[in-house]
Amino acid sequence: MSTRRPRPPTAASPGEPGRFWAGRARVLRPTVRARFTLLYGSACLGVGVCLLTLVYLLMRYWPDYRIPDKADTLVSFRHAPAAGAGPCGVNTPTDCGTLTSRPDASPTGLVIHSKADVLTTLLQFSGLALLLLTVLAFGLGWIIAGRILAPVHRITDTARTLAARDLGQRIGLDGPDDEFKELADTFDAMLERLDTAFAAQQRFAANASHELRTPLTATRTMLQVALAGPDDCDIRDLAPKLLAINRRSTEATNALLALARDPTTIDRRTVDLARLAREALHTVRDEAHEKNITLSCALQPVHVTGDPALLLQLLTNLLTNALRHNHTGGTATLSLTAAQDPPTALITTANTGDPVPPGAVPTLFEPFHRLTPRTRSGGHGLGLPLIRSVARAHNGTATATANPTGGLTLHITLPASPATG
Repeated sequence: MSTRRPRPPTAASPGEPGRFWAGRARVLRPTVRARFTLLYGSACLGVGVCLLTLVYLLMRYWPDYRIPDKADTLVSFRHAPAAGAGPCGVNTPTDCGTLTSRPDASPTGLVIHSKADVLTTLLQFSGLALLLLTVLAFGLGWIIAGRILAPVHRITDTARTLAARDLGQRIGLDGPDDEFKELADTFDAMLERLDTAFAAQQRFAANASHELRTPLTATRTMLQVALAGPDDCDIRDLAPKLLAINRRSTEATNALLALARDPTTIDRRTVDLARLAREALHTVRDEAHEKNITLSCALQPVHVTGDPALLLQLLTNLLTNALRHNHTGGTATLSLTAAQDPPTALITTANTGDPVPPGAVPTLFEPFHRLTPRTRSGGHGLGLPLIRSVARAHNGTATATANPTGGLTLHITLPASPATG
């Protein structure tokens, strides 16, 4: 038997240096703020250089300079005019004094002697001013870029803080209706769609597990009974029951999947609600008998437009809730009536049981909320939320009222179809 020799260490793959330098390049890559600042400052510098060049050329070739050779022409009088002398320019020059220059006077500021001095001074002062303005332009560009890019940083921070199962955070950008606000609103809309999709996925998983629990339990019970007494079991009697349970489970799963995806895409047809109610009563009859609960009904012919599987699930959940949150020897009723103006189907279930605090009634429709421990009711807090979801998918409502003597009364309203009556 041959043994595999260990592979000698090899040099780094050709892609590793590339990844290294790519990482360094990302670190050294200038940010948008730095690039905007560089662009803004360079633009101001370019405009300043062009302006300085234009002013220099105009000052060099446009004016006609006539500057004397001795620019320092300070005036002084050698002596004051004599008493009684006439006005200057009328008497002798010695009486009024002589206008002379003071070449020995020290200058107190910048002295311009020629055209070259003018142009040189202009170039120096303009260059200094251009340097100061360039520094100021880069500073202002950095500040302006930071303010402009602030919404982008807010979007980035929101994207970083989002968790895979927590998409409830939104940017909510305020301000002018510009490109950044449009980007933030688009991002919020995308988060809303993702949140809805994740919620629908979780809702489907929860509802499917809740609704498949009962048929799976019934199937297991039938199979256990058949295995315990194979001689007493007739396969021709057991198989139709298992097929019926499997069919209802498949229909419920498909309906729940359609409800989770989009309530508007559910199958809609004219449904005899009274027939579905009788089928639901037949499903829970054994459970009511085991708990010694008196189950009664009053059904009027009512037709609605909707998904038969979802409506059957709604009725079954109503009855199951009335039985499981009840006490031994209690009662549960189901009534189905029709109302006019507008045509409406009214489904009502009432059961005895433990008193329900009135303030806790609104929370019963929240997922996974239970008033009693799971060991007592056997539920998961998903029956009533699913009932409300199905009712809303059919443009209906679902409300609950606590009974004064204990138990709960549920009211479901659905738009009736024209076939009612």
